[in-house]
Amino acid sequence: MHTHTNAAAFHASIWQDMGLSADACRLLHKIQSADAPSKLDDIFKQGVLDIPESIRLAHETVDDYNRFNENFHSMEDKMARVAILQNIQTRYGEYAKQTSERREYEPINPDSEHGNATLSAWARSRMASEVRAGLPAAQRKVKESQEAIDRAMQRVGELNTRIDAVKERIQGIDGGSLQQLGKDLQRVRQDIDEASRQRHAIAERFEQVEGRLPDSEQTWDAKRAMLAETLDTYEERLKDANARFQQLVGERHDRQRDRDSLRRDYQRKLTHRTRISDDMDDARTLIMRATGLDASELPYVAELMDVNEQNEQWRLAMNVTYAPIAQTILVDKRHEQGFAAKISAIDPKLMTRRTWRFIDTGMQYESSASEGWMSSKLQYREDSPFAGWLKNQTTSPRFDARCVHAIDDMNHDERQVQADGQIKSGDRGFHGSKGLHQVIGFMNEQYLAELKNQLDKAEQALQNADRRSEQMSNAISLLQDEHELARIVADMPWSKIDVNGLREQETRIRRQIERIENDPELGQLQTELKQLNQQATAENRNQYQAEDDLDKAQHAVQAEQAWLDAYGNDDFDDATLSSMVSNLLADAYENCFGASVRAQDRPKLIAGLFDHESETPFHTRALRNIARIARTRIQEIDARSNQLRADTERIMDDYLNNHSTDDNTVMASVEDYRYFLDELDELNMLVTRAATDEEYANSVKKLYMSFQQLNRALRTDEENIKEQLNRINSMLKGQQFGPQGGRLSLDVTFSPIDRQFETTLSRILSKLEDWTRNASDNPTETRNAFNNCETFVNRLHNELDKIHDTNGIKAYGARNLDPRVRSSFYAIVHHDNAPDERISSTGGKSGGALQELTSFVYGAALIYLLGGDLTARPTYTTLFLDEALIKADGRYTKRALAVLPRLGFQIIVSAPESKTAEILNVANRAYVAYKDPSTDNSYLQELDSETITQDETQPTTAPAKPTTEA
Repeated sequence: MHTHTNAAAFHASIWQDMGLSADACRLLHKIQSADAPSKLDDIFKQGVLDIPESIRLAHETVDDYNRFNENFHSMEDKMARVAILQNIQTRYGEYAKQTSERREYEPINPDSEHGNATLSAWARSRMASEVRAGLPAAQRKVKESQEAIDRAMQRVGELNTRIDAVKERIQGIDGGSLQQLGKDLQRVRQDIDEASRQRHAIAERFEQVEGRLPDSEQTWDAKRAMLAETLDTYEERLKDANARFQQLVGERHDRQRDRDSLRRDYQRKLTHRTRISDDMDDARTLIMRATGLDASELPYVAELMDVNEQNEQWRLAMNVTYAPIAQTILVDKRHEQGFAAKISAIDPKLMTRRTWRFIDTGMQYESSASEGWMSSKLQYREDSPFAGWLKNQTTSPRFDARCVHAIDDMNHDERQVQADGQIKSGDRGFHGSKGLHQVIGFMNEQYLAELKNQLDKAEQALQNADRRSEQMSNAISLLQDEHELARIVADMPWSKIDVNGLREQETRIRRQIERIENDPELGQLQTELKQLNQQATAENRNQYQAEDDLDKAQHAVQAEQAWLDAYGNDDFDDATLSSMVSNLLADAYENCFGASVRAQDRPKLIAGLFDHESETPFHTRALRNIARIARTRIQEIDARSNQLRADTERIMDDYLNNHSTDDNTVMASVEDYRYFLDELDELNMLVTRAATDEEYANSVKKLYMSFQQLNRALRTDEENIKEQLNRINSMLKGQQFGPQGGRLSLDVTFSPIDRQFETTLSRILSKLEDWTRNASDNPTETRNAFNNCETFVNRLHNELDKIHDTNGIKAYGARNLDPRVRSSFYAIVHHDNAPDERISSTGGKSGGALQELTSFVYGAALIYLLGGDLTARPTYTTLFLDEALIKADGRYTKRALAVLPRLGFQIIVSAPESKTAEILNVANRAYVAYKDPSTDNSYLQELDSETITQDETQPTTAPAKPTTEA
């Protein structure tokens, strides 16, 4: 006996032995259970059609893409990790280089005792070598300077002897007067220069005060006397001028204040279109800030009313009549709650005292203006919510007044007002408008023109005040200049500025000299003397220079020797330092001298010859400079090293947080650099850019092939269904169907695939074809091509997500992939003498007609599933029909039972006795199941005509359902 491990293995073995399949068994079950579907679609979709190739290909394509995508993400992740690790490697290399350099500089670290000593030894050794090399040159300079002095002294003595001889000969010719005339000429020329200077200075002052400078001694003395008289009255006149100037400055200040006030008032009224004063506007602004209300919610009474244009002459009368309420601020009563508390936040010292009144704007106010009264000459801002209240107030006896040309003194019952502003109320009267701000009214062009005219007049007054102040200031300056001029010339005689007289004297002396010098012998001697004096001067200069050189050379020799005695014993071996450190020290050493120091002067500089008194010696300054440069370099290396270490460890930390799987065994520290280097080596063995590019290209090619196969499968799946129907129809050929003996054939129609799905597929196929032809070797385009596949793959995802088993149909629901979803099956019954009949559903069919139709369709489909498509005979032939025909009448029962045997099946029917007669007419054998009451056992007995007669007259046992073999 063979034992199976599970039901699936048992079924597979039995089905193979019996020539069955899972789909055939399911269809057999439907036939044997007399399951009559409502639509032909159900027969084929549930029992005949396989899951289409498109779905398998779609699953494979999506799986491939997901696998590729995951693989590429993994590869890209590895490459990203490689890039990070390479960055760590680069940064660590730079850090290690800086650390190595830092170690090389440590021997000259000036902040350590050893480093400071090394720097001192190196610097002194370098400077000592220069001083030793320069000392012989200084010694030679001493000798050369002494020889130059001796030669110059000898030459000067010879020249002085010759000069004395020439002077004696000249003295014998002119008697000594030429020398004195030369001195007089020199003195006169100095006097001319001094007189020119003073005359120029005096001339400028005269031009500012008295006009042109006098041109004669008499005129000069007269001007001096006149200026001297002004000295006595100067202080008094200056005091009066200053007092007048201060008065004018005060007037100018007043005019400017008036002009500024008018300008601000004009600009404010022009901008805000209101006649209220600055104080009123400033106070309201403070209230607005405190309460949060705007100007339209806090109007003054003055802004809401005006005199009619035809009654402009009554404007002053209006302002005095309604002055008691004109500067009252109106506030809607809705804002009264909390208003006082908000106002208390205002500093009372910053705000002029103002009155406001809360008005119920929702109340209806009555008002009536009487002709001849001021209220009848008014117009109001009708859009204001306070207009009703204001009309009520302006027409009330308290504020309204009768407009009269002359006040009636005996009228004590009415308020009266004249156009000039005089008003009488009862036994009291008022008059005068000085200082009155006419704030009531709207803004119009006439009012703006009046304000502009006032501003222009104020500007003119300010200009006049400026002019008078400037004139007075100039007068004071002139008075001061006159006083200074009088003081200067008081003790200055004409000779001090008589340039012309001095020039005449110069001419006379020069002519005397020329007469003497015109003697030929004297001229020759003068020329010789001049030449000898020049030579003597040059030789004296040479002597002085040689003496100075000798002094400097002797000092240099002494200083250099003393320096060598003190510091020349240090000898430093440069081989103990790296070339990099030696180069830095050499550059720092050269930096101590600068470009302007000559090479021959460097030993003197080192020895301190150029040091100033109390100045730090050069060699000390040089050592400090070298130490500063070394320290700066070390600090730069430390800073760079620390920065590189921080950058490296930051990248390490990012890598550990995002990519490391170790559980805190590795730290983001340069001490654990070996771990990151090992990681890089491992990853470099796993992934390379070339390999990734090749993988991308292979994946795109595979997806392109899959899309092409899917595109073909979408067509071939429909063609396969039609081909299956053709094979089934070939099995039904020659079989009569229905009471008229027609011919049954099956057909199918397909609804089209969604246009968007087809467009997306077509587009990606076009892109991949273009990539195959033109860009398959371009890594960037290859990646773009792979990414372009995502859109269609997502559509496939969406289609596959719709797939589920339903109503006995496996893997159903992907409309654009599965032709079963888009298919509609129907049957055509062809008649020779009648129109063809189309059947797409079983609804409305009688039991027998339904059974006949399903027998035809199920039978043909079952033959196809059992191999009938190849042999025309089923591999499994026995069909059990349990009460399958109880609803059919006799004719349909016979035709239904006749169909399946003609198709090659052996039919075994289990039916009630009422159907026995119809079934026996087409059955080969019939059996009846009996039950013995005495034993409760059942048995079968074959039926014949005798048994039937006996059963009808003398039943001896309880019959069960008869069974018939067709």
